[in-house]
Amino acid sequence: MCGRFRRRSDKQRIAEAFEAGMGLDELYLEAEDDIAPGSVQPVVLENADGMRQIERMRWGFQLPDRFLFNARSEGIETSRFWKESFRQRRCLVPADSFYEWQKVTRGKKPKYEFEVVGRQPFGMAGIWAPWKNPKTGMMENTFAILTGEANAVMRPIHDREPVIIEPRDYAEYLTLQERPPAHLLRILPEKELKASLVS
Repeated sequence: MCGRFRRRSDKQRIAEAFEAGMGLDELYLEAEDDIAPGSVQPVVLENADGMRQIERMRWGFQLPDRFLFNARSEGIETSRFWKESFRQRRCLVPADSFYEWQKVTRGKKPKYEFEVVGRQPFGMAGIWAPWKNPKTGMMENTFAILTGEANAVMRPIHDREPVIIEPRDYAEYLTLQERPPAHLLRILPEKELKASLVS
């Protein structure tokens, strides 16, 4: 699951971390501590010339009966709704941490912040597609974050977590190829994920 995340890195830091040189001049970014589905956020993608660029897209697809902002990595290659985007339109979603709330039987749900050790920002696996906003009637690009089963650090809090791509795999994840890189949709080792209770 990924329902909230934090981005403190500025556009220059994001450009350096993801080696993205396109789209910076027109991009204005403010740090955000509680990013929610439905908001417009920067993502990193590879353009038709093979260059990485930063583009702003809306997080989530508003369907007639539901709102989708995450996609399960298991079965992504065969999913009727997601498979075309995974084959043709992959992106990375820059974040400095993400949040999850622990499920409890009674009382207030404790909120936890998760950081990737030694990596700010890191890249969450994303997919995107053109989408018609039902409120405005306008076409816009929209993304979803891929999730997988939780590792041992996350499991006591929640059973899902975002898929985080290793920097050495950014090029393979973003570049179009005959067979999409499903093998990169791995969950981080426990030692690389740090959890902190948010007071």
